[in-house]
Amino acid sequence: MIITPQDIRSVRPIAENVNDEKRLIPYIEECENLFLIPKLGAKQFKVIETAISESIKDPNPVVLTEAITNLLNGCFYDEDNRHCEGLKKAMGYLVYSRFVRNQNVNATAFGMVQKQGQFSEPVDYKTIIIIANDAEKIGLEYLKQCIDFLNFGKEKREQRNFKPKCKFKAIGD
Repeated sequence: MIITPQDIRSVRPIAENVNDEKRLIPYIEECENLFLIPKLGAKQFKVIETAISESIKDPNPVVLTEAITNLLNGCFYDEDNRHCEGLKKAMGYLVYSRFVRNQNVNATAFGMVQKQGQFSEPVDYKTIIIIANDAEKIGLEYLKQCIDFLNFGKEKREQRNFKPKCKFKAIGD
């Protein structure tokens, strides 16, 4: 996984007593599979995920490459000051969106139930959908910015390594 539940809480408030293992991590995995891998490609996703996991495991962490750090946390990246908010923020909003849509519904042995505390008031379904759609829209825009950032880097690398595929020979004279 490339983000943690704390990354989600940094974009929108979620109660600290929400069980992260059961309530947030499944949505993180779903969003990686539904949004990130199709947009980044499995190979690029694996590079990022491996770099993050190795930097967490190592007691003397190797600093992530500047490109991966910029991709994760956001940056300004060209002479026109184009901006990328970062994958952490994009994923935070996408996961939050999925969490909001499903947060108050629990599958039990007696069917689907909606849990409420003794002092809580339920929010109508329309409001939940509006909040979830708004968060998803923001997350998808931030993800688009990340893809633009990656494509910009790819364009720059291709320009540096440009070699014509055909050769021209002068004939005659």
